[in-house]
Amino acid sequence: MRTIIHDIGDEAIRSLAVPDGDSVFIHADNKYAPCRGCFKCWLKNAGLCEMKDSLQHIAAVIGESDPLIIVSRCRYGGYGAPVKAVLDRAIGGSLPFFTWRGGQTHHISRYPRRGLLRVCFYGECTEFERETAREMVERNRLNLDYERAEVVFCENPEQLREGGL
Repeated sequence: MRTIIHDIGDEAIRSLAVPDGDSVFIHADNKYAPCRGCFKCWLKNAGLCEMKDSLQHIAAVIGESDPLIIVSRCRYGGYGAPVKAVLDRAIGGSLPFFTWRGGQTHHISRYPRRGLLRVCFYGECTEFERETAREMVERNRLNLDYERAEVVFCENPEQLREGGL
């Protein structure tokens, strides 16, 4: 299942991404509660967030996504706040136990390893911000247990079609 987490609006993403019956679009629109850090998705609810809103099942959605595509405005070398909030709610996709991956300690994934994490950043950013974003995406790849990651930078969302949605 291809999942696209984005902050550019439903109409805009559907005009850029070729829809198919196996795609899930998650609009990071801040119409959901932020993660409270209660860890019940880890310890009590097996990946299910106890907050009953549109992101209650986000850990499972991301855990079954291949590829996972993230479209976000580049903010200081990272995701925009709405996209970051969606990813924060997906902590239940990992277990509260550790493993050694990529020469570092990481949480064990609740889901099998997936193939591709693709992140498409748009907006102005410096070369330092681009390098910071690349490093962050690589860390996300390890944490989410994807085999590989691709990072694309565009000036505006309209150029994302060329970037590989």
